Formats: sequence, C-alpha cells, structure tokens
Amino acid sequence: MRRPCSNNRFHLVPSLILLTLSLVSPGLAAEVPLRSFTANYDLHKGSMHIAVSEVSLQQMDQLWRWRATTATRGIYAWFINNKPYSETSFIQANDEMKIQQILHADPGDPEKNESASFDWARGSVEVLRKGKHKQLTLDTEVYDHQSIHLLAVSMRMQQLNEATVDFYRKGKITRSTLVYSGKGNVDVNGKTVAAEIFEQIIGKSKTKMKYYYAAETPLLPLRVEKLKPGKSPVTLTLRKVNWDL
Repeated sequence: MRRPCSNNRFHLVPSLILLTLSLVSPGLAAEVPLRSFTANYDLHKGSMHIAVSEVSLQQMDQLWRWRATTATRGIYAWFINNKPYSETSFIQANDEMKIQQILHADPGDPEKNESASFDWARGSVEVLRKGKHKQLTLDTEVYDHQSIHLLAVSMRMQQLNEATVDFYRKGKITRSTLVYSGKGNVDVNGKTVAAEIFEQIIGKSKTKMKYYYAAETPLLPLRVEKLKPGKSPVTLTLRKVNWDL
C-alpha cells in the first residue's frame, strides 16, 4: 500500500509526533494487521433506533472481503422494506492494497444496485450504476466506505495526522481527506470507551464522516457517524463482535 499523501501540519500530542519521516516508506498493506471478525451494530437516525447492521471482514485465500448488511427493526420494518448490502473485496500484492470489486445491492430498491470491477493491469474500473455502464481510470490505490478503515490503521502506524487519497463513491473516483482529530470517549453498550477519532471529507460532498476506534482493535470501528448540515445525524454503534481465531 503506497504511503498516503500528507501535509506538514501536525496536531498530535507531542508523545505521538513522528520526529523523523523516511523519504522511502515500505508498502503498508503487508504491515496492516488484518484479522477476520463479524460485528453487530445498532443504526440510529437522530434518537430513533431504526435498524441493525452486521459488518464482517473475512479472508478467502488471498482475497479479503468486507461485507455489510442492514435490516430495519420494529415498526420501521412495516414501512421500509429495504435491506441494503455492500461488499468490498481486495488483495494485498506488491505491498499495496488493491480493491478487486465493489458491490451495492438492495432488494427493496433495484435502482441502488451498483458494481465496480477493478482491473489494475489495465488501470481501469468498469462501473455499472443505475443501469448504465462507464469506465474510470485508475492512478493509484483507491479506498471506499468500507476499506477506509485500512487507511486509518496505516495513518496510525505512520503517526500521520492527515492523508488525502482516491476514493470511490457513487460511480465516481474523487479525492477524500481523512484527518486524525484526537482522542475522546464513546458510549458502547452503556460503557464509556476511550477512542481515537478520525474525520473524513469526501470531494465536494457536504457530508462528513466520523470514525471512532479503540487502540487495541484498530480495524473495528466502535462508532461511525454520518453528519450532513440540516439533517439528523446517522450513527452506527457497535453492539458485539466475534473474532475468528
């Protein structure tokens, strides 16, 4: 994984500041400690508990795959029949993280079905979105809303406070910046847990994402927040996790 771009401003506490940076950095993909797990989350919109989600990271030979499924709960299931599913598969090769395929599907709303197939040898991405095909150009590693957690791990390993990368979203590859915003506490199942917080800005989107991680489980988000001006925040909060041995 190529080292993310970073600026020269460091806002980390002194004990975390990287005193020297090598001009030649090894690929980070081989260093990121990947571990299979299955986690369950509660999804809230504002104060309303509207759905439950399952997120997993699993290995299949040389391929790793993130999966996320969501199902509405309680009274909301009577009015909303959508069950969105997303999948991001990637491999680690030549010290790089290379996405192979991204899938989005929703039996309740076929218009949301989408696929992106990455051909790194040709440097292109074949996209099918809303029934239309198009081809995008690949320049460097690409992240999406699931693999972004790998970038957060890489930043902490390098003690970087900011990284700008290519990001796949809604059939396009845009630029996205992930910023380490410090430490804080997050409520998980009624317990206060110390977390490291990252904020993400995506292209020209007004939506901002926030991710909370425990230092001992960096790949597993404790909480994810989707914040958009004038809208109720959407939050995903960890309920339980099973680690594969």
